Amino acid sequence: MKKKAIIATLLILMMLLVGIITPLSNISVQADNTAPRLTYKIISNSSNPTIDRGSSFEADFIFTDDSNILSSSVDISVKSPNGSIVNLPTNSINIGVEHDDNDDKDKYILNLTEKNMRYVGKGDAILRFVLKDGDKTYTFQKTITECHPTETSSATNHSVLSLLSYKADRDNIKEGERFHLNLTLINNDDITNNHITAVISGLNPDEITMDGKTDTYTIATINSGATASISLPMICHSKMVSKNYMLKVDISSDESPSTSSYNIFVPVTGTKSATESGSDSPTSSKPLIIIENYDYGGKAVMGGKEFNLAMRFKNTSTATQIENLKITISSVAGGDDKSVAGAFTPAKSSNTFFIPKVGPNSGFSEQIALIPKADATPNSYGVTVAFSYEAVLNNKRETIEATETISIPLTQSDRFEANEAELQGPIALGDSGQLNINYVNKGKSKIFNLSVKLEGNFTTGESNTYIGNVDSGVGDTFQATLNPTAEGTMTGKATFSYEDANGEIKNLVKEFSCEVIAAMDQSGGMSSEPAVPANAGASSPPLWIILAGAGGVIAAIIVFVIIHKKRKAKKLKLLEESDDYDDTPANPAPPSDEGKL
Repeated sequence: MKKKAIIATLLILMMLLVGIITPLSNISVQADNTAPRLTYKIISNSSNPTIDRGSSFEADFIFTDDSNILSSSVDISVKSPNGSIVNLPTNSINIGVEHDDNDDKDKYILNLTEKNMRYVGKGDAILRFVLKDGDKTYTFQKTITECHPTETSSATNHSVLSLLSYKADRDNIKEGERFHLNLTLINNDDITNNHITAVISGLNPDEITMDGKTDTYTIATINSGATASISLPMICHSKMVSKNYMLKVDISSDESPSTSSYNIFVPVTGTKSATESGSDSPTSSKPLIIIENYDYGGKAVMGGKEFNLAMRFKNTSTATQIENLKITISSVAGGDDKSVAGAFTPAKSSNTFFIPKVGPNSGFSEQIALIPKADATPNSYGVTVAFSYEAVLNNKRETIEATETISIPLTQSDRFEANEAELQGPIALGDSGQLNINYVNKGKSKIFNLSVKLEGNFTTGESNTYIGNVDSGVGDTFQATLNPTAEGTMTGKATFSYEDANGEIKNLVKEFSCEVIAAMDQSGGMSSEPAVPANAGASSPPLWIILAGAGGVIAAIIVFVIIHKKRKAKKLKLLEESDDYDDTPANPAPPSDEGKL
């Protein structure tokens, strides 16, 4: 009976030990979400609002504290890194926590009203938030997908604000006279332009200058498709040479900050020059040659690929012929290290042209093949056209030089790349797998509107993910959680879709696969249904406490067995001694008297 009791005690202790160790199988590793999440909600009467260029809008930006790591209030500042959204608060904003009973989360809600946000259409509407909580800083960036840029690409060389026409208030302007130069501006944009600025340059007090006014004029607004006029009061110097005097007008606005430049020619009749002509006839004006128009193909030129630059020239003089005209084409140095010597070089030809004669008011065309540098930073680069020619003025041959600059946008071919998909397997049915795909933009141009679409025999919450724009040299990792739907092989593909610098949509596909096995049951065997622990979700004691407890139980069993053996040995010894004692007579008989004498 004692032996059975010992065995029963050992069985009870072993069952207790198994009860302590078993919860180890129910411990699950949870993701460490140590940073808040940022979402936003456009406040509009429409469930799917569209924010056009030039529109103001209101939105709530919600920072959700899933891990309860933030204090009761935080400081949030916001900027638009590409200047697409204006009127943003310049100072950081202190916001307190709000508890949402619906999902039991702490949230910080930053409300930016129409007074704070106006989309000006300079590319994607990007906002960058910096959240500060004591010595901790978190940075977030969001692209407001409801904003739709509509501005014309710079590759078309189209200006939304332009000079429609100009005209002096009289046909015959003489030296020493005052006159008005009237300009007509037109808004080719599809939205209203505000704070339009026109700056007059090329003024010279010895030739033509402003008459009591500054060289800068401002117009409050010009509606889409509308025109506006400016009248410039000007005055000629008292003694001038008869010729066409060139002025320049630069036009810009809040919505079109890039400057559009236009040349204006003002004919002035001056007095005769006795030393030059010796007659009563007026001095002949110097003939001017200009570039009427030019064409490089209509799109931004590609780095490393040859293109033709076609130009149309004209002699603006109505009376004087141009002779021995030499035209030199050269590339203007850029601002970066890769284009300090210019972005364009001539291909298969010289960079000069020679024209023997150009008659009054006559024109001609020329073209040159150029190669953009293969490593030039995407930008607009200047090409200088220098003129050197002769003309007979007042019976004397003179050499005249002039220079004009044209701008050509340059882009680079995209080199967006993605590594092979990483998906560890096999995956037990009922569990989920982590998909990782590293991507990088190795090209020299930004790519736009990058998104990832997942397809396959699985379910996921990241089936359609919008990433946004990716700058040159920038990379990241796309991650998604995949849930298999059946045993066997889980297959799928990730399609990266984006727009290159020329607006063309391109796709990059990465395929992946992984084995799916049956779920493990509690006994360690295989089961067709996923095993659900009875205490799933319950917290378990740390592993070291479990191991220490198990060790203590095992030590107690060993001590119990040793003590039991010692007691048993002692009892056995006592029994043996007792048996020896029973074999000895209690009253031994006295010696016999037999045989005594």
